[in-house]
Amino acid sequence: MRLKHSLSVFLVAVFLFINPVFAAFSEVAPDGLKERQSLLETLASSSEWLGLLHFRTDSLSPSGYSSFIDDPSFFLAETGKVDAEAELEATLESMVSENGDIRESIVCRFPLRKKWLEAQLPNISALRTPLSCPEYLQWREEVNAAKVSLIFPAAYLNSPSSMFGHTFLRFDPANVEDDSEWLSWALNFGATINGDDNSIFFAYRGLAGGYPGQFSMMRYFEKIKEYSYMENRDMWEYRLNLTPEEVERMLMHLWELKDVRFKYYFLDENCAFRLLELLEIARPSSPLTSKFPLTAIPADTVRAVIEGRYVAERRYRPSEAILLKERIRRLAEPERDLAYLVAENPEMMASMDFRALPPSRQGAVAQTAYSYTRYEQRKTQRSPDLARRSFKLLQRISQLPADSIAPETPEPPETGHGSTMMSIGGGSRDGDAFTQLQFRYSYHDLLDRQEGYPRGAQIIAGDAQFRFYENDNWELHRFDIINIISQSPVNKFLRPLSWKVQAGFERVWSDLGSDKAYQVNGGAGRSYDVAEGLSLFGFLTARLEHDPEYKTWITPAAGVSTGYLLSFPWGFQSTRLEGEYFSSDEIRYRGVLEQNFDLAQNHAFRVHLSQEWNRSDGRWEAGIAYRYYF
Repeated sequence: MRLKHSLSVFLVAVFLFINPVFAAFSEVAPDGLKERQSLLETLASSSEWLGLLHFRTDSLSPSGYSSFIDDPSFFLAETGKVDAEAELEATLESMVSENGDIRESIVCRFPLRKKWLEAQLPNISALRTPLSCPEYLQWREEVNAAKVSLIFPAAYLNSPSSMFGHTFLRFDPANVEDDSEWLSWALNFGATINGDDNSIFFAYRGLAGGYPGQFSMMRYFEKIKEYSYMENRDMWEYRLNLTPEEVERMLMHLWELKDVRFKYYFLDENCAFRLLELLEIARPSSPLTSKFPLTAIPADTVRAVIEGRYVAERRYRPSEAILLKERIRRLAEPERDLAYLVAENPEMMASMDFRALPPSRQGAVAQTAYSYTRYEQRKTQRSPDLARRSFKLLQRISQLPADSIAPETPEPPETGHGSTMMSIGGGSRDGDAFTQLQFRYSYHDLLDRQEGYPRGAQIIAGDAQFRFYENDNWELHRFDIINIISQSPVNKFLRPLSWKVQAGFERVWSDLGSDKAYQVNGGAGRSYDVAEGLSLFGFLTARLEHDPEYKTWITPAAGVSTGYLLSFPWGFQSTRLEGEYFSSDEIRYRGVLEQNFDLAQNHAFRVHLSQEWNRSDGRWEAGIAYRYYF
């Protein structure tokens, strides 16, 4: 036993003598193995080192931590994904190794790790030759970033991954000016998607982390084309107040993440969350990701960045559709008709109607016609006819007074209500009083406070309503898995399709003896702005319904839905009339009147009155609820 103990002491002494990692600690902690090991543990558990490894708490990991990164090439230690101390030791060994190739590998692969460790252990520099990485320096010069902006394109309902908006970064040179940032570099984090996946499989894999996610860079004008031109999304640009040192830290870590794979989740480990991690790397003293333990909705992360005092200034970039709508709005009705004719046939600029206009109005009409042709070009491949018409319009515009426009800037997204909502209220159904509790995971419905959200857009996910009646019975009254409505008004120039889709469980008024319905429904139609703040809408609808107590497993139905949406200074009001005919020969009708009263950014009252009836009977309901958003 004594021989074994003596041999162990000898082996430890030899290891400490020849191991360059512990030799690097000799001047920092000269009192021996215990102090050096303690310093190693302290560094490995520091928030900055854990941030460089993208570690998060993980109760299933032996160390209590694991990395968000799933790519083994990111780690030097075999257990680096779950062991921050092992990764620190492996990094130090590589830094102080006498092998020049390994030194170069470290400085090229992990420049920020190296810089941070040298700052923590100044004496480690005596054990290695200072190196630079030509490849990194060349990339850094090409990016030429002195300023960083956070970009928020508004919600896009036609893509499941962008329904809640999106965020990415833009890197600008020091001498950038307004409207000259088109050639700046943009940084995006997104899922690598299989083009063969259908929408249902795409949504499932996105929620379950079935896609790998990676950072990618492209010129900013490509993102403007994608969001502003192709998808008609407004963009908000937030210039960040990062110092030159913080910008450099961000870029060094971004270099470390090139070609590195993460798992991509739509709701939490998404574009917005990854950008928050980068901002934390740049400024470790201002934590951001800890505010989003469950989900990271882009609009909420924008609010967090602003509250964290990262933002120096904000700028609004309207979409092509908004610019076209503003031009149309500024024309008189006869001028609108003329602009449409000119867009279809530029020869109309030689007509008496056009020539009778003052030069300034001719310019406004011609510019509107040209904007419309550009808008049409985004939907199809560039055609010779569209190119010919656009060229003729540009020729004439160059001879007329300039017609510059600046649409009114809407309320920015950070002024909107919180994306999660809780509600408590009560009411009566056919004389039976009830108390209702509601929890909505996200995001916004048609009657919610509009500031910071697009009008006519509803995106609801995970909305549960529970009711407690006077007889002590309680029930799940409704649960929406998803409930999306897009009501885009049409005019002579723009004719977007309005549509809606909903899936979940609800209580219905049926003459078949049961009120439980698991259903999915959708519809398509039109919406019209008929007055300031008033829009009318109509849908043709289809529905598939499952009633566990009915002999037919699935019952289809067809129907119609129509109503109005009206805005007041204190909130929105909506009325809907709906009717459905089922294959079982059942008919259902429903009328609903709802009014929202905005109290503050995150507080509201809502009242509703409804009537349901079928072939044999009907029932009414009234209720009021307080709503809190967070």
